[in-house]
Amino acid sequence: MRRVNRHLTPQPLPQRKGIDAVSFTLPDASDPTDNVLGTSTVLDYLVARFYPHQYELFASRFERKEVRDAQGNPVAPTAPLTGQKIWYYRELGQEKPVPFDMPVLYEDEWVLAIDKPHFLPTTPNGSFVAHTALTQLRVRENNPALIPIHRLDRATAGVVLFAKVPEARAPFQTMFQRREPTKTYEAIAAPLSTGGTELAPGESLTVRSRIENAHGSLQVAQTDIEFLAGDAPALPLETKAQLRERRRSGAGFSGQNAQSRITCLETFELAPGLLPDASTANPALPLPAPGRRLTRYLLEPHTGKTHQLRVHLAATGAPILGDVVYPEVLPIAEDEPALPLQLLARSLSFPHPVTGQAVLVKSQRQLTLAPGPSGAP
Repeated sequence: MRRVNRHLTPQPLPQRKGIDAVSFTLPDASDPTDNVLGTSTVLDYLVARFYPHQYELFASRFERKEVRDAQGNPVAPTAPLTGQKIWYYRELGQEKPVPFDMPVLYEDEWVLAIDKPHFLPTTPNGSFVAHTALTQLRVRENNPALIPIHRLDRATAGVVLFAKVPEARAPFQTMFQRREPTKTYEAIAAPLSTGGTELAPGESLTVRSRIENAHGSLQVAQTDIEFLAGDAPALPLETKAQLRERRRSGAGFSGQNAQSRITCLETFELAPGLLPDASTANPALPLPAPGRRLTRYLLEPHTGKTHQLRVHLAATGAPILGDVVYPEVLPIAEDEPALPLQLLARSLSFPHPVTGQAVLVKSQRQLTLAPGPSGAP
């Protein structure tokens, strides 16, 4: 029998179908710098701020006592604006159906590892709230305390680790911050070359760069790209003392901050019958023809920047097949590609920070274009 442990701090509003209530700090009508939008009560302000043409939407929440203060008491709709913090349930939109196939790969009383499918977001984000791994697992496991220790892109499948109890969050998050876990990924892309010579099975290339999130862009910004044959020393971690000094001085972090090792596992010819039906494929997504030479890669990220593996493969001239964001954003939604992104979080190994046990978790999935059963570590 699988066990579920919960040690929860009561929240002003309980989770509903795995979804947390949201919090919001109201303006203070007595503070002239706060914009109260011409209102004087909590209900009128919330309507003016969020739903100007849907008064009944918020009014009904007050009637159901679904607007609470920090002590969990219902907030009156006529309460004045005093800068108080409130909790309420967000209004959920219409979400596109996504796969919820999430088999458990590893579990103890502290953590749970699942095998995430392509297209399923790890956590609520944007237009996906109910249709996420976190929300669905909280309901399936009957455990409101579940929280992800790390994340995968929606487009990426494979191993994701969740803390089952609040006491597990800090030690496991610290473990990831110290880069103690070893993560391996698989990807399918075109053969890549170094110095004019194609990477042969067993040969590696290390990519270093600086990656920064670009506001308002689906892509990250990548600069200072460097290619090193074989393995390379790891980029140094910024120490706590260096971090404190940098923050004290107001200086920004400069230099390379992302490193990945790319190893060729095998080169093969794409078998017929693996690609989506040409009649349903979006013409904006370039698809490889049957018989084309492709390579299955083992990817080992030393750091964990946003889209790191995707931009590092794209920088080599061999973008991951099925990628609709790199090297260029294609005119199709990321959740509707003709071919799933051929990127899989194959394994996660770590020294258990509570028990000291060496743990290895492997995905049981296979990439669509992979040549038969996967043998990657």
